Amino acid sequence: MSRRNKGLYAQHFHLTPEQGLLNDPNGLCYFQGYYHIFYQYNPHATDHSTKYWGHVRTKDFVTYEQLPVALKSDDWFDKNGVYSGGAIVHEDTLYLFYTGNTKDEAGRRTSYQCIATSTDGIHFTKLGPVTEQLSDYTGHVRDPKVWYDASVQGWWMLLGAQRLDKTGDTVAFFSKDLKDWDYRGSIFQFDQPLGYMWECPDMVFLTDEVTGQDKAVFIFSPQGVDPIGDSYHNIFNTTYLVGTWDSQTGRFLPDNADFADMQECDRGFEYYAPQSFVAPDGRVIQYSWMGITWPDQEAAIPTRQDDWIHHLTIPRHLRLVDGKLYQTPIAELAGLAGTSQPLAWTSADFRLDLAGRAQRVQVDFETLADWELFLDDNVTIKCQAAQGRLSLARFNWLTGLQEWRHMQLEEELKHLDLWLDASSLEVFVNGGQVVASLRYFAKEPLTRLEGKASAGLQAKLVATQLAAHQYI
Repeated sequence: MSRRNKGLYAQHFHLTPEQGLLNDPNGLCYFQGYYHIFYQYNPHATDHSTKYWGHVRTKDFVTYEQLPVALKSDDWFDKNGVYSGGAIVHEDTLYLFYTGNTKDEAGRRTSYQCIATSTDGIHFTKLGPVTEQLSDYTGHVRDPKVWYDASVQGWWMLLGAQRLDKTGDTVAFFSKDLKDWDYRGSIFQFDQPLGYMWECPDMVFLTDEVTGQDKAVFIFSPQGVDPIGDSYHNIFNTTYLVGTWDSQTGRFLPDNADFADMQECDRGFEYYAPQSFVAPDGRVIQYSWMGITWPDQEAAIPTRQDDWIHHLTIPRHLRLVDGKLYQTPIAELAGLAGTSQPLAWTSADFRLDLAGRAQRVQVDFETLADWELFLDDNVTIKCQAAQGRLSLARFNWLTGLQEWRHMQLEEELKHLDLWLDASSLEVFVNGGQVVASLRYFAKEPLTRLEGKASAGLQAKLVATQLAAHQYI
């Protein structure tokens, strides 16, 4: 089958649940010839009352196979939820690391870091908790990220955590055998409070394409960060720091000694809890959850009437370019491309009738001037050329009010790459230098793209119809 959901807002090329709720991507890996994508899943309702691990796999990121639920909350150590985590492959066995969430009768939380294994990638055996409880932290310790470190011949585990003083942190464990885990403490050498909880830590190792240096990129989702200028305006945001991983001490050393260089991974509205893995060809590929929003807005998301809610981003290829994290759609998504409509865009206004609701729109700018793009009457993209400023707006589905996100570009705008689905948009600027994601819910199917520009604009625009994922 193709589109797996019903309704006006059923997505074409974004991974969604068959029914119920999807949130964080989990357990991303390549195993036995397939890319495996797990995700937080409630098959029973469009709320967060249940946390299982849903599961699909693919060979090409175009055709997907729906697999049975991988993990359910049916043991004493995960009875209130099988929370997020990662995966590794070792000795022909797939290891899933996850947080088992439990609460007592008084609502007090205890978190357990657990392992489940599989030799076929479909059926899993739970091995239970493998780490100790931490006395200096609350019950909010979760989301294990595990990788093998050849320099010390062992595995590191990172966990998002909340200290007893209600500030966020990330801690590390180390193991030689995946069974016994030694606690190594906070991965930071400095103590500068940032938010009240850090979720979904990820450590990505990339070679900078400009400097040639091997770097570690720490990606995390701090909760409780106040807005600063145009940044951090969502309920929760995801950020990154570039630095070095010290394998001898289990410490992350940012290139600057504090959070001064911290950057948002995505400058849009809905992007949270990303996770990455290394593909067989060495690419680092990332998915993220496109659903984080305020509770009243989540309750009003229109797809709930069709018995599903939320989806993942398209898979993104991560690169490091001159100290900045770049994100671009993976090359395999070219397999979705269909008929294209080219257009020469000058200072004259244009209207382009679109052949379908799933579109890729690419714009190459030869000379720049102020311009605006309109996706029907719901989404606006605006460029103020002299200020080097790009803005993104939509109408909020709960309030009906227009809301904006603004991005200050470090370089002149040369290229814009829009991935438009039935109820979402992902924007890639200048080859992934800046990225912005959003959900939108137009009252009618998307039919047109309109543009306005000031004198002097010279650009080439191509709109390409995209096929839907196939599910088997």
